[in-house]
Amino acid sequence: MIPALGFGTAAIMGRISRREGEAALERAHAAGIRHFDTARSYGWGEAERVVGGVLGRHARAEIRLVSKCGIVPVRPSPLLSAAKSAARWALSLAPGLKAQVARAAGAGGFQPSRTYDLDVLAASLATSLAELGVSYLDDFLLHNFVPEAPGVEEVAHWFKTLKRDGTIRRFGFSMEGDLHQGLEFLAAKDLLAKAVIQVPVTASLLTLPEAWRGVRFIAHSPFSFLRQQNESGGRIAALSDLLQALGESCNCDALVCSMFSADHLKANVAAWKASA
Repeated sequence: MIPALGFGTAAIMGRISRREGEAALERAHAAGIRHFDTARSYGWGEAERVVGGVLGRHARAEIRLVSKCGIVPVRPSPLLSAAKSAARWALSLAPGLKAQVARAAGAGGFQPSRTYDLDVLAASLATSLAELGVSYLDDFLLHNFVPEAPGVEEVAHWFKTLKRDGTIRRFGFSMEGDLHQGLEFLAAKDLLAKAVIQVPVTASLLTLPEAWRGVRFIAHSPFSFLRQQNESGGRIAALSDLLQALGESCNCDALVCSMFSADHLKANVAAWKASA
């Protein structure tokens, strides 16, 4: 099955302004995108409100809305707003400064904190629901989950309670590290069978052992992978090839991309439709 094409919102209220983000979300919906990926930490805690403001104009039942908890943004402040505006201005003048701007943000007091504290996570979820303007989430993920970190089992138990209550439809974990290690940890804790796993596109995802073929995945960051493939002469050269490969190699619900340029969105949707 070819994955759905999803819209990633991490850049909104960061390098992408509110107005640009709203326009891009509307374009994506008009183009047939129905999977939208966000998180409490995106845009220093401000992306979800933009996402909710736009998607609230459209039928909720037609949209798959994914959010995450576990990474807590810093509190909004005039200093943070000024820093974000300055960063966007610098990037508009010189896009090549992206790495320098990222280092400056990392060096300042703007970094989020990570926690598995259930009271903090419950407050985070309540804020996400309010900002998004919804009563439930389709998928709710532990953000950048780390195997063996204390508290993961307690978080998973809370997730199951939220699912029983109807606050979320599915729960899961986003991973950035070793895919096999993460899957093995979750399987050993009996947390994998009903979970959805969000991961970047990697060779590991495309060469899953048979034991993991039933796991539900959401993939992201396809263009980083495609650049590596093109540089190394790999067999997967284009987004349409990657969509086909994901459909054949794993149980992938969606492939999430950042598509803030109208031309980029158009090209991605064309590749998606051609693969379906």
